[in-house]
Amino acid sequence: MNREKTVSNQLVRVADPVEQILDTMLPGFFRPMQGSAMALQPNVAHIDVIDRSNEIVVKAEVAGVDKDKLDIQIHGNQLYISGTKEEDSSKEEENYIYRERRYGEFTRTIHLPVDVDANQVKAAYKDGILELILPKAESAKRRKITVE
Repeated sequence: MNREKTVSNQLVRVADPVEQILDTMLPGFFRPMQGSAMALQPNVAHIDVIDRSNEIVVKAEVAGVDKDKLDIQIHGNQLYISGTKEEDSSKEEENYIYRERRYGEFTRTIHLPVDVDANQVKAAYKDGILELILPKAESAKRRKITVE
């Protein structure tokens, strides 16, 4: 199901509509499992999407991910967020009682309700939350129509 294409010299995933629907209902369920006992839980960035009059705001939980390991791309009204949360490689195998924290790659495709101006996007990362301010494209902004 995964397809890729080059847009503006960048490689982006082309979202398959069926994959998007399934990923919305069962995030990560159809992706290959990773090798740990916790692999049954998908490694995804949980998000909030807020529609404001002139912008869309996306907040994603990406705690533990170095901002240099985040990849954020926009294509039309599709937002792609991916990254890697790396495990501490210096630790030796320990006798864990619980091991619930997730490591590895994640990816998230968000279908935005409108087109956005990709050249004006602002991104901030604080306390494990990635916040994207996506200004709406002029054609997508609401306009009041007066009746004559």
